Amino acid sequence: IFDYPISFALNMNNFLMLISILFLGSICQSSHGLILKIGVIIEAGNLNGSLIDVAFARRVNYNWRVLQGHTLSYVHVNVSSCSSHQAVRTVCSESGLSGLIGVGSCSLLDEVSSLSKSLQLPLIALPTGLCDSARLSKGMTIVGSHSSANIVAAAASVITSDSVARDVAILYDKQQSTAVLQNLQSSLSSAGVSSLTFRVDDTVNASVTPDLVHHLKRLVKKKVFKLLLFASPRNALSVLRLAREAAVMQQNYFWLVLDTGLSKADVLSVTPANANVALLRGSVFTECTAAVMDVFPQCQTDWLRTLDARFVDAVEAMAKALNDSLLDPGFSPGNASCAPLRHWTSGSTVLNRLMSISDYDTQRGLISFNSLTRHFSSQRVE
Repeated sequence: IFDYPISFALNMNNFLMLISILFLGSICQSSHGLILKIGVIIEAGNLNGSLIDVAFARRVNYNWRVLQGHTLSYVHVNVSSCSSHQAVRTVCSESGLSGLIGVGSCSLLDEVSSLSKSLQLPLIALPTGLCDSARLSKGMTIVGSHSSANIVAAAASVITSDSVARDVAILYDKQQSTAVLQNLQSSLSSAGVSSLTFRVDDTVNASVTPDLVHHLKRLVKKKVFKLLLFASPRNALSVLRLAREAAVMQQNYFWLVLDTGLSKADVLSVTPANANVALLRGSVFTECTAAVMDVFPQCQTDWLRTLDARFVDAVEAMAKALNDSLLDPGFSPGNASCAPLRHWTSGSTVLNRLMSISDYDTQRGLISFNSLTRHFSSQRVE
């Protein structure tokens, strides 16, 4: 039996205690690194999967750029057109979600918005059509692009900018909100401009599309020289091709195309070189900064869609809101479920953080929440 001095025994105990603290500390540090998961709902392939990967990897997780010490993952919910119930079922099958980003038609986003309210999951909605802002932007939903009211006001301003022609033909499809169409007609009427409307869906129930060339040629006889088009990218490009065939893209005609997921290059590809065609959209970026090159390495603004830029903004905004929410002492990771119905107790905290975003610099532009419209006013209209 060895008889050690009492002081040595105390020092040894202190040393062992220190080792234990350091070991436990290392475990706690690693366990504190949360993996937060977002549901990304994309309708009809409206967004490229590689862009989703890059947005999360390069703009959030690389070097813990936004979430300090934590990781933001996502589950990709790809749904076909007119399959909003499919989106709801898939989201309900996932556990541990901390938010939603939805890209698609007004009808899809309406369904997803209702689900987000039930589960108390914040949703950033990116419409591919012009939706009724008042109907969509409520509950747990924030719209990540310009308000349709702003787009309508800008369109009416362009159409009424001269007094030469007081008639305009409006071509639209079923993916656009009826309320937005009525607001547009009302804005034009108050400025003394009358409007003719044509629905241009590529479905059997559409009354105009099969005879669109005939209807466009009738506009020539009626001397209607201004045309305003807002439809899904597929329908919009079909209309522009038929307009070229009907000879209503000559220099005495003016076309204003409202952005529903089109790029400048898309429009230019189907219009004559001397045509008077303008694309009204939210701007994307002005300089090829490192933050732009992260996600758009070619930095070609003609091919870039506003929808792509706003999606990356939405990912960064959601990550920032989650990062700020982690400071809340009552924050808990996503625990919502559909069966049994259980809402996320920290969802309102994240929503409040989203609505607190002001002049957040992504190095591509500033993101600010507009409390009057419940939209992110991320860029100007151009």
